[in-house]
Amino acid sequence: MPLMILRAQANVHVAAIMRRSILWLVTAAALSVSACSSDPAPVPPAELTSFNSEVRLLRIWSAKVGDAGRGVFEPLVVGDRVIAANARGVVTAFAKDSGVRGWKRELGTRLVSGVGGASGQIFVSDVEAIVHAIDPANGEEQWQAQASSEVLVPVVSGFGVAAVRSADGRVAILDPEDGTERWSESNTPPALTLNGYSRPLLLDGGVLLGLDDGRMLALNMANGDTIWETVLSVPTGRSEVERLVDIDAEFAIDDEGIYVANYQGKAARLEPARGQIVWSTPVSAGSGIALDDSGLIVVDEDDNVIKLDKESGEQLWLNDTMLRRSLSPPAFTPEGDIVLGDVEGYLHVLDTNTGAEIGRSRPSSSAIKSRPVLVEDTVYIQASDGIVAAFRVTR
Repeated sequence: MPLMILRAQANVHVAAIMRRSILWLVTAAALSVSACSSDPAPVPPAELTSFNSEVRLLRIWSAKVGDAGRGVFEPLVVGDRVIAANARGVVTAFAKDSGVRGWKRELGTRLVSGVGGASGQIFVSDVEAIVHAIDPANGEEQWQAQASSEVLVPVVSGFGVAAVRSADGRVAILDPEDGTERWSESNTPPALTLNGYSRPLLLDGGVLLGLDDGRMLALNMANGDTIWETVLSVPTGRSEVERLVDIDAEFAIDDEGIYVANYQGKAARLEPARGQIVWSTPVSAGSGIALDDSGLIVVDEDDNVIKLDKESGEQLWLNDTMLRRSLSPPAFTPEGDIVLGDVEGYLHVLDTNTGAEIGRSRPSSSAIKSRPVLVEDTVYIQASDGIVAAFRVTR
């Protein structure tokens, strides 16, 4: 059956992506350290450069919710509330326009990923792989469900289901009424993967998955049957590192196609009914991608920001002024310019036509890892130190 992409949820585009550290490599390096050897000093982030400011980032409000955990922690806007969580298991709601604190729920457990969901129900996941469903109106816990392993990305919901993706490669579709499992799909990840994975994307009748082995799957929403499978990249090379092709960047969709990018692979547009690749461009995707009418924005593994023509995949521009700054997944301002965070807590705005930096602010001294969230005329961010802030971006 063909996938219908016209009614896909906009909030599922959010982003959110994990940083590209490789835990296996870190462990191996630690074990190999000896008195007679030393590793080269890490290369610091690129120095920030001066620019001609063309936009103003006006901070409307900010609040502190507490440090984030290992997974993706980002604010979720639900109605007139902004809801955020911290690693200690505290979930807090704020007034969207003023930042006035509303309800606060202490779950009594540490969280591994932050708030996901939609207007009727939100979710967080703890270090014991338990998913907690919460009423966004008052913070009351509704039910708990056991996942197969850690859930490092926020739960996605819509079309009458909640989708939970675990670190062991399993995706479970839950009934939002009580958390019972309707079906699940398991795909064992390769022996070596990046530390992170993309969220499922829920469509009308289907679920899109990007796997650590470079494959894209479209599954039937009702029963999990495979609608189509597409190989974005085939692992090549002698070493396990050379064979990494993880699809960790969130997907993007419009009326014409599905857009995806992977590590040491390519950015591509897929035809939605059968998953055929319409075009592809070599790129090693880093934190994520974002799509608007003018093109596809890709942040690569070196923190180059690249804009591609969405009709052909041709590169339109490249910004290389923020190398090694561990950029967040990109988002857009109300005017259509690009906004992203970095490792030092800066928020950057790039001109969508040229890629030049035109605005900058520093809401935190800690990393902004998660994608900025645009709702109406306001951009919301959550930093690693728990700063949640709302900005108006005006030219």
